[in-house]
Amino acid sequence: MKGWRTLVSKDWKLIHRNRLLLAVLVIYPFLIMGVIGASFQEGGRPVPLGLVDLDRPEMAEVVWWVLPSVNPAALERYVRREADGSRTLDSAEQALEELKSGEVDLVTAVVEDGSDPRWSGHRVDAGVLEWMMDELEAEADGVRFRASVEEALVEMRSLGEGLLAGLPSTAYPYLGQALWMEGRPLDSAGLMREYSRDVVEVTDYPDREKAMRDLREGRIDALLVLPPGFVRRLKTLDKVAEVEVVIDQSSLVKAEFAETAVRGLLSQVSERVVEEKMRAVVAGLRVLVEGGDFFGTQVVGLSRIRDDLVRIRERVADNPELSERLEEGIDLADTVIEDIEEAADYLKGTALPVELEISSVAGRPLAAKDAVVPSLIALSMLWTGVLCGAILMVLEDEEGMRIRLRLTDMGPLALVGSKLILAAGIVFVQSAVMLVIAVAIFRAFASNFFLALATIAVSSLSCIGIGLVLAAFARQVAGAVILGLLVSLPLIFLTGIIFPLELMPSFMRGLARAVPLTYAVEALSGVMLRGEGVAGVVSDWLALLGFGLFFPVLGSVLVRRRAG
Repeated sequence: MKGWRTLVSKDWKLIHRNRLLLAVLVIYPFLIMGVIGASFQEGGRPVPLGLVDLDRPEMAEVVWWVLPSVNPAALERYVRREADGSRTLDSAEQALEELKSGEVDLVTAVVEDGSDPRWSGHRVDAGVLEWMMDELEAEADGVRFRASVEEALVEMRSLGEGLLAGLPSTAYPYLGQALWMEGRPLDSAGLMREYSRDVVEVTDYPDREKAMRDLREGRIDALLVLPPGFVRRLKTLDKVAEVEVVIDQSSLVKAEFAETAVRGLLSQVSERVVEEKMRAVVAGLRVLVEGGDFFGTQVVGLSRIRDDLVRIRERVADNPELSERLEEGIDLADTVIEDIEEAADYLKGTALPVELEISSVAGRPLAAKDAVVPSLIALSMLWTGVLCGAILMVLEDEEGMRIRLRLTDMGPLALVGSKLILAAGIVFVQSAVMLVIAVAIFRAFASNFFLALATIAVSSLSCIGIGLVLAAFARQVAGAVILGLLVSLPLIFLTGIIFPLELMPSFMRGLARAVPLTYAVEALSGVMLRGEGVAGVVSDWLALLGFGLFFPVLGSVLVRRRAG
């Protein structure tokens, strides 16, 4: 036992004398715990949600329907058949002009196999318009609403084929209605605000274009588009209000938070709307059973009719044939009363007035592999860049090359610059190959491949610069590797790869902005997943270039001091 104690004591002295090893084994876990804990020390914030409300007359002069269909010509033939008159129009501009002037009540455009739209104008009686629109919705493969003809045409071209329909907002049935909730009327936007407390932070947008721009730039996490007639659909029992939700899926965690928050908001709205609607319907069904006013009509009530049949049966007890018929009538009344009561309970539990149509800001649904690729490439650049820069500098010391180079006229900046060029080439080639494999073999989504390569090139310099700085504090390759690990791991938690920056407290977000990897992840996600161009990521590029210049210069200064 004494020998064991001696060995344990000896091993502890080894650890205690090696401060770097002591830090790795004892202190470093507490540092990681502190970083993660600081990231979530504040309570969750409401998810920033953008709202484009098309269910109000002042939203736009014309309401545009995008109706996907494999046979749009058939939809147009239906419109022509039901209209009082139809004629061909030359362009979208003419269609919009004639709608505003009142020359036509409805315009349509047929798009087949990505062809140019074929425009028509129609005169439609106001009484026909409502059920014509219902029929078009039923025959099409869904419906999407847009506030301008430009947005509608972009949407239609992305779908490839379908029917585009436009009508003045003043002619759109049930636009801007209110729902009586909790003793006061609430329109569509009012409903969202009423039930968004502590769930989402709603920002109104006048049009979809500005909202989509803010979604791409991270000012909001999701966009909610309420269709025209949204409240009307909530009121009815035979319609479902389809709500379009656009989410930035470039960050899986943030997208999950956003979708959960939106579903929570609309779930609250649905529950309260269902409660109000079912209260009215159940009251009507109770009146059918018990009697009273049934939506303006006085009814006797099945219960009273049943009681009358029972009394009549008692009086004609001596007539078996008539009594048997009365018994059948009583049984029928009991069955109907029971069915009505069960129907009331069924309606309470199954009425769901809202459905979500969730899409991505990228214009297509993103899989997990799509969202992960930018983060994996960024992590690869960080890991390889830091280690490559640090190891190249330390190897030079171990092999005595630094002493020989002092005899030449090369200064510290040249020494650092040579490592920077070599390591940058290694990191760029490695990351570019990873990108090619992800896109070509695993079919990962990349909206702009060449901008992604440019972002990799710009990001490589800053990651390598960190390694060059760390090399000034290590004497051996093993020490450089350990230092690289010690520095790289906390940076991963600070850059939004694992935890969204928006969920961190403000001082942690400020600290994350001092890390190059944060800008690399944002820029790669922007050009690969959000469809951003140079203008959208130029600020990230400038920050990365700044870090790429700062760290090598700092590394050369530290090398000079160490050499001295």
